[in-house]
Amino acid sequence: MVKLSSIFILLLMTPLLVFSQEVNNFTTVMTNTTEVRIPGAWTQLNSIDDSGQTYLKNEENVIIAVAKNPKKAYPFYKSLASDFENVQEFYKWDSDYRIELKQKTDKLKENSKLEYIIWKFNDGKMDNIFLFGSVNGNFLSLLVFTDKWNEEEKVKFLENLYKLNR
Repeated sequence: MVKLSSIFILLLMTPLLVFSQEVNNFTTVMTNTTEVRIPGAWTQLNSIDDSGQTYLKNEENVIIAVAKNPKKAYPFYKSLASDFENVQEFYKWDSDYRIELKQKTDKLKENSKLEYIIWKFNDGKMDNIFLFGSVNGNFLSLLVFTDKWNEEEKVKFLENLYKLNR
């Protein structure tokens, strides 16, 4: 009977062990407010002081950018608005800027519960896909720029990165 119980427990645990593999290799980037963890090995390319963005590249030559800045540092920020309302204002502010530059923009997805918007603009070369989100009084801005991944892969990567750093 004990042997049968042990086999039963082992059978129940096998799927958990097989499907719960986590990435233990992370790259950590210090932003203007806190660290951002990125799964995998990434090499820092450069940082832009005025936006707080840090650009990184992986071995596939996929380029990403991360920034985490205080919400109150932005001209559109409203202290009485909800976090998601401020994320919407962030999207409007940046996408309007891209439109002024004659770049095509498109909102791809939004999640009011998790407080993020995913959108893209095309700079004439390829789509740049952003996730703008809200994390503890800060805006978290994530960007992926590559022709190696399709749009669905880019969106999934950004959502996972956001959830990891929430």
